[in-house]
Amino acid sequence: MIKNIFSRLLAIFAFGLAVSANAQNADTIHVMTQNAVVMTSPPLGYYGWGVFPADTTSYRKVYLNFTLGCPTGGCSGWDYTVDIYLIQNTHHKDSTLMQGPTFTVNGNQLDSVKTKKDTTYTTYYDTTTHLTDSTKNTAYTIVQYKNCAKPTIPTDTVHWWVAGYYNYYYNSSGHIIDSVYVTPDTSMYLSHCPYYSVYDSLATYELARMITPYGGYYSASWTNPYRYDITDFSSLLHDSVQIEVFYSGWTDGFTATCDFEMITGIPDHKPYKAINLWSGSFPYGSAANPISNYLTKYPAHIDTAAHATRLRILQTGHGEDGNNCTEFCANLQYVTVNGNLVYNPLVWRTDCGLNALLHQSGTWLYDRANWCPGDLVNPYLDDLTPYVHRGGTDTLLITMAPYTSPNGGSIYIFGTSLIYYGAPSFNLDAAVEDVISPNMYAPYSRTNPNCGDPQIVIRNTGAQTLTSLNINYGQVGGDHNTYTWTGSLPFDDTTTVDLPAINVKSSPTNKFEVTLSQPNGGTDQYANNNYMVVPYDTVPTYPSSFIIRLETNLAGYQYTYFIKDVNGNIVDIKTGFANSTTYRDTVHLANGCYHFELDASGEQGLSFFANSNGNGALAFTKVSPPSPILLFQPDFGTSICQNFNVGIPTGIDNIVHNLDYYVYPNPARTQLTIGGLGASQKDKTVRMYSSLGTVVYENTVKAGVEHYNINLENLAAGIYCVVISNEDGQVMKKVMVAK
Repeated sequence: MIKNIFSRLLAIFAFGLAVSANAQNADTIHVMTQNAVVMTSPPLGYYGWGVFPADTTSYRKVYLNFTLGCPTGGCSGWDYTVDIYLIQNTHHKDSTLMQGPTFTVNGNQLDSVKTKKDTTYTTYYDTTTHLTDSTKNTAYTIVQYKNCAKPTIPTDTVHWWVAGYYNYYYNSSGHIIDSVYVTPDTSMYLSHCPYYSVYDSLATYELARMITPYGGYYSASWTNPYRYDITDFSSLLHDSVQIEVFYSGWTDGFTATCDFEMITGIPDHKPYKAINLWSGSFPYGSAANPISNYLTKYPAHIDTAAHATRLRILQTGHGEDGNNCTEFCANLQYVTVNGNLVYNPLVWRTDCGLNALLHQSGTWLYDRANWCPGDLVNPYLDDLTPYVHRGGTDTLLITMAPYTSPNGGSIYIFGTSLIYYGAPSFNLDAAVEDVISPNMYAPYSRTNPNCGDPQIVIRNTGAQTLTSLNINYGQVGGDHNTYTWTGSLPFDDTTTVDLPAINVKSSPTNKFEVTLSQPNGGTDQYANNNYMVVPYDTVPTYPSSFIIRLETNLAGYQYTYFIKDVNGNIVDIKTGFANSTTYRDTVHLANGCYHFELDASGEQGLSFFANSNGNGALAFTKVSPPSPILLFQPDFGTSICQNFNVGIPTGIDNIVHNLDYYVYPNPARTQLTIGGLGASQKDKTVRMYSSLGTVVYENTVKAGVEHYNINLENLAAGIYCVVISNEDGQVMKKVMVAK
């Protein structure tokens, strides 16, 4: 019975689905500056203020949790740049030389004006009476500025009438028979009084950049989280701070939420100053206006206190000039210090086909100039410490590979900051930086849920090179392993660690924890960065025998699939497929945890609207009766995978995780959508349970319905369980309702 199943699951839903990791013995402070702000066309900036802790508060890490969503009318179907800026009042004054006019006419500056102090009229031919008639003119409002010592303060305002023109008189046929000149009383000629306009000097720092997805398929309730490490700018996030979200879109629209997350504590080395350098949209390939006009040399006076100096570069290419530049062409960037080349990256992303937001409504999987639709822009982080001189002046310069554009239209968008850091806070210390799997965080959905092959990121936060580290990990309240990592990790560098497999299953918390200890066999000097815990979802359990059903398109040679066991051994592999052919492969697996993956060498999935390969399909089906277990999304880009159990209890009886059903958004606010229902041509019952096991929603969905919406407006915030059932089994999904 459903209720019996649910009674065993109550504890599982008793925790929040927040993806932010928790650090031991540290306070986490959140400041929201934009909350689901609707971004519309044309390109506009959306401003918000946040009140941050005083500068006496020390931050160990600072993250920007940015949530993109759809407005009521749905998301835009195009990919647009979104920039998040911090605007700082430097508390210094600046000025601009202005020219104050001696008068304005109706608020405008005219070179000259002729007027009369009495009312004037304009004559015209009346086509009804066939006579000359006249109409009263509208008076000018003339504001005069006669005191050049105070050029912005009006000295007089008058209302005079236009003059210096001819009035014409007509016969009954409408022909001009005479004219009279309207003589002006006054003729005024514009001159200017120069003055300086003084204003507060503002510094603008680009904290983060992302590119919106092709959102034409998304419902009005769709949201997606992004997380950006902005610790480099922590010195600016104190007291009252203005934040701008700039949307470059020419079509409506998206929503934007900025939630700043400050984890208090001691940083590994304090980023104490940020200096804004080259920022803006610069033309590329124009012989008349080269990018070198904008990327000019910068004489950097390096702080004496700067133990480390980093150049942080956000750069993306856009536009089409006939050569696919710069959106679809790769070019080299050159960073020089005192004329010496120190960094030379290719401005290009090669992994768009692995985007977590697969199956967008446009060309989402094409690699681009350092960006992918629906993803964050990764900054170039150039350590300049070995090349600059503390207390001296060094010349910094960014240039691009020479290029001449055939038609114009190519641009690079830059946001560049120079960051100064204090001395290392610790000699021997290590930090757990991230947990990639198992983790419910949406950007890691390509590899999750995970069988129990954990993958984490560690950082050396001590001045001494890190050569060994103990890593204890496992399910909160469940099994744990300890693994000793060895290597050579310099200060402030990170590395990804693949940990030995461990069984993670449903539990009262469904949380995975990692603890670090004994760096280089010694005592870790700072415990607050040694621990991280994240929520995870469990993998589905499948029969020991099932069928892999692959329908190839017109490029069958591009595909390979394999199954690996938990130890990385390949237990099944198939390749060399013919075109437009259906293959059925019955697999027989022993109890254990497995990883299935289908790779497309062409990086365009089994189906992609922009090629001529046609449509393929991939599914797991039962041997008997031959009903679907799992239908894969064919528009998957480079590869698609699924982790699953065979014969390993998950703690959930009689639940079959048929992932052809999916729910979104999660968290949801006003509406929840169930997708993929059309995969099973049978009626289905949809029930929604509260965390107390009470049925709060129930309905029948008829066969053939692909998407089904549930109105959540009358539900309180909390954790709920959605169960979709028919005669073949049941599917359970956990969702959070947020208000």
